[in-house]
Amino acid sequence: MLAHQKTGWIGFDLGATSVKVAQVVRTDAGPRIRSAAIVPRAERWAPGALTDDRPRSSADEIRCSASLCDRLHGANAASILPVTVCDVVQMEAPAAKRGGAVDLLRAMEAETHRTMRDRVVDSWPVSLQPGKINVVAAPRAWSEQISADVAAAGWNCRVIDALPWALARAASLNSGVDAGTPVAALDWGYGKSTITLVHNGVPVHVRSLKDCAFQTILETISRGLRLDEGDAELLLQKHGLTTASGGIRSAELAASPAPGSSVIDDLLEQPLNRLTLELRRTLDFWRGITRGKLPEAIFIFGGGGTLAGIGDRLTEQLGIRVGPWQLPAEEPADAAQLPPACLLGAAIGLSAVAWEAP
Repeated sequence: MLAHQKTGWIGFDLGATSVKVAQVVRTDAGPRIRSAAIVPRAERWAPGALTDDRPRSSADEIRCSASLCDRLHGANAASILPVTVCDVVQMEAPAAKRGGAVDLLRAMEAETHRTMRDRVVDSWPVSLQPGKINVVAAPRAWSEQISADVAAAGWNCRVIDALPWALARAASLNSGVDAGTPVAALDWGYGKSTITLVHNGVPVHVRSLKDCAFQTILETISRGLRLDEGDAELLLQKHGLTTASGGIRSAELAASPAPGSSVIDDLLEQPLNRLTLELRRTLDFWRGITRGKLPEAIFIFGGGGTLAGIGDRLTEQLGIRVGPWQLPAEEPADAAQLPPACLLGAAIGLSAVAWEAP
């Protein structure tokens, strides 16, 4: 009934540092961003402070973000559970033993060695690994809080999704690769970094990248250059990295190089090497479980995607096309006012749920 509609739902991405809202629309040229905004949280959510039984409200940020968008259309919305309160596990899946929610939660407890009491759960088959399933579980209290927050802002929350699905959907909107070719979505977020292998629009394998949160990048620059995190972020967006081969990464910098360019590279050498190591480990693991089917491209989502020059560096180091995920605006004149698309990926993926609805 809804899959043919032109306009997507309103997607709300509830992150640790901000709330993002976005709506996408189908055009003859492909999917485009109709409207989007980001509202920073007054107090950032520390990952370790989020508990299963005490969900935090995002109602004020949801209302504020929506008020900044003057072109939102429709009453249906989709939102997302914070990644830090979700568990995603891949496991063997004998259909008779793990077909229902109770069996899935018991299996999750066995895998994670933690109680799964009062959790919602869902699963899906792994296309590149027959006989296996991915299972995601999240606190019911968080699901109910998010639904209530969206409703309080005036929308009907039709779906509460998991991050791997939202990013897989976004990455598939304009991947630029042939159907059936795997790609990867690197969510380089403030408090946590994960990478998802995507095949035919479905998340196949999800892996957390240890000690690779974008927060580490910002803190390193803040300490090294005595800046607050906000100024550090702006510096990295404007000047960023030189290329991996040592050349200036853009004509703008070639004409007017940033005094601190090489200093930025030196300061970030250790955390970026850590990220590269984790990505190589992941690719090696995927090569083994998929019989050599590696992603043709890695799309960067989250704050890490705004680090200028990161795509060139990782492309050279990994031998795979890497870059910030992008999606054009519906109206070219709006492009300069919209936030970078890589920050909106989850919200855009949530908006696109409308085209999957029965």
